[in-house]
This record gives sequence, structure tokens and C-alpha cells, in this order.
Amino acid sequence: MISILRLVALALDQLEVAVCVFDANDRTQLWNDTFLQFFPEHAGHVYAGEAYSENLRRFYLQRLSAQELPCMERYIEEGIQRHHNQQRAFEFDHYDYRVRAASLPLGPLGRIRLWRKTAPLLTGMQDRINPKQVRRPRQISQDTALALESLADGILMVDEQDRAVWANHSFLVLYGLTDIECLGARMFEDIYAQTWAHEQPTTDYAIGLSVLTERQRFSGAPYVLALPQDRWVRVVELRGTQANGCSFFSHVDITASRRQQEELRQLTLHLESLAVKDALTGLVNRRRFDEALESEWRRAHRSETALSLLLLDVDHFKQLNDSFGHPFGDEVLKCFAGLLAHCVQRAGSLVSRYGGEEFAILLPGTGLSGAARLAEFIRQQVEALSLGNQQTGLVQITVSVGVACASGPALDSSCSSLIDMADRALYEAKRKGRNSVCLAGV
Repeated sequence: MISILRLVALALDQLEVAVCVFDANDRTQLWNDTFLQFFPEHAGHVYAGEAYSENLRRFYLQRLSAQELPCMERYIEEGIQRHHNQQRAFEFDHYDYRVRAASLPLGPLGRIRLWRKTAPLLTGMQDRINPKQVRRPRQISQDTALALESLADGILMVDEQDRAVWANHSFLVLYGLTDIECLGARMFEDIYAQTWAHEQPTTDYAIGLSVLTERQRFSGAPYVLALPQDRWVRVVELRGTQANGCSFFSHVDITASRRQQEELRQLTLHLESLAVKDALTGLVNRRRFDEALESEWRRAHRSETALSLLLLDVDHFKQLNDSFGHPFGDEVLKCFAGLLAHCVQRAGSLVSRYGGEEFAILLPGTGLSGAARLAEFIRQQVEALSLGNQQTGLVQITVSVGVACASGPALDSSCSSLIDMADRALYEAKRKGRNSVCLAGV
């Protein structure tokens, strides 16, 4: 297959089409002479097996100003993403020509990129369009204007130098322009900046300016811009569509869809939260605890640090339920969970409802003595707590705690060993009469 691609590349030399083929890992496979003519910075440097990122780095070093160089790595990353996802051709200014670029998948072989010149760039033209001519531009017929005026999407027409020539009513509304003469033969970047002139600049606005600067190089690829009042537009550039050299930009209001996407994202986060949280207490559930334990166990093994675990059980909880009813039992568990969350606020620690009236506290980077002090503090706080209502009167609750710690060679075994140690310590605390703390191995 590679030999066939080489023949294709040679044939495209005759049509002045530049070709470069990359494998599935974005490594350069082959290129033709026209490729080196289009991009002379690669001559003598590109080689079979070279990463596409290095190809892009040479490309940008020739094009970026000193002010833009700090953004080069981001440009490279986005260029690779375009390479992977490109489905339609786009155009960009390259030296003295406008160049059209395409990228086609080759299945397991990777992708082929092609470039061809479309037209020489018009430089040195200093003439300005009189703003009064914008209302009735000669570049657009009356029928075309009426058809575009009926569209719900904003349409902006620009000349060969990207100056605004005409826009429909939807575009004027999107950008807060009262009259078509407000276009003023300006660049779209100026119109966009004016839209934000009386608003508090936001991060989204700054990103929009950056996007506009970059998209000047890669027209044809759609992009999204933020507008004031939390509005959003998707811009699609359709260059070279008119014989007179003018181009249309479609500006689609995607505010509703963006809000729906954000609502869906928030809903997804909420559902994900529900999947790992206990509905009654709001603490993470056993599933999330098991995942965290495995992760922290591996981390402790790598970093050679201690990992401690507290298993806590509300004493005589079944009797509370039998005596005062399940609603009161639920209130006890919620109150107990809140107390644990208040007592355990160290970053990285995890408080979980382990099951029923049993709770677990995971303490990364904490040794046995530190875990024991926390366990005793919690025991005292619970002992001082009185709950109840008019039906139950004051009810005192207590807790039994089993404490275990793994460090050093103990981390070579399974994380389940930590649970076993804490569980045995908890059993011992109950055996001693409850309302106590017992340390594993002590």
C-alpha cells in the first residue's frame, strides 16, 4: 500500500498538489517534492518516522510572531486534533498564496494530508470602502440579499480583505448593531470587540479574541464565540464562494443548545454523584470507598507512606430502631454522619457509609498514632451528643471504633488486609463493652 501511495504522491506532483502521509501514530511516512516547495522549512529536516508534532513545530516557527510564540504548544496540540478530526477542507494564507488543505483517513494506515494553492493573495491594496456603500453593495444581487435576509441565522459578507460589506438583520441583532451602516467596512474582529465594549470582559471573551486570531490562519473550520449576556454563536466560514472574491460567514445562535448541553452536563454530574453517594447521609457509599481504598493503597505503596483506616459502628443501633422506630434511627445516622464529616476535614481523607450503621474513614498519609487520636476524639464527640424529641426524650448514643494502619512491607499485600485488621479491632472494641477505641496489632 505504501508503494501505491508513493506513486500517487509522484502523480500529484504533476498537478502541483502537496502530499504528506502519516501513520496511525502520527509519524511521517512519505511526502512529495511539491510538499517541500510549499513548505521549504521541512527540506532537509523532515524524515520518515518523524512525529507530526515536530512537523507542526517547524511550520509555526516560520509563522508566529514573538508575541505568539508562547502559544505554540497549544497551536500544535490543536493542529493535531484537526488532523485527527478534520472532515472538510479548510483554507489559510501561506506566503503569497491562499492554500486549501484536506485530510483523509487511510484506515489502519493513518491519514494523508493534501494542499493546493487556490489564489494569490492580494497585497498592497489600500483602497477603503465607503461605509455608505455598505447598504447597497454591488457585490450582492437584490435576490440574494432577500434570500439571505429571510434566514434565521446571521450572515456576514466580507470582501477580499475581510472587510464587512453586508449583513442580514439576524446578524445585526446578534451583535447589537442598530443599522447596516454600523458595519462601517470594518474587520469582524472590530465588530466583535465593539459588541463587548460596554460589558465586563470575561475569560470567554479573551478566549474568543484568541480564537479569532488563530482562525485567520485556518478558515473553513467552524468555531464558537461567546457574546454578552451568556450568549454563544457558531461561526462557519465559506470562502471563495463568489466570483467577485467575496465570502459569506454564517453566525448561528447556539445559546439554547449550549444551555441544554450545560444542563445535561450538570445532570450527568448529579447522576454520577448519586451513583457514589449514600442517599440517607450524603456521604460517599461503599462502592466509592472501595475504589478510593484501592487507589490510595497503590499510592501509599509507591510513595512508601502510611495508610490508616477507621471502622466505626453505632452502638446498640438495632435497639434504637426497635425502641424508637426507623425514622428516629435514620435521624441518628444522619446526625452521626454530619459529626464525622465535621471532625474529618483533612485534605485527601474520605468518610464513607460502609453499610447499615457502620462507617469507614480512610486516612492517607496518617500513621497509627494519628489515626488513634482522631478515633478517640470522635468517640468523645459522639458520647457528648444527645439526640431525641418529645416522643423519645433525650437519647445518648455511643460508638465503637477499630483502627488499623498499613505501612512498609504490609503494603505489599492486598488492601483487603487493612479492612480485615480494622474489622478485627472493631470487634475487639465491641467485645470490651463498646464506646471504646481498639487498635489493630496493639
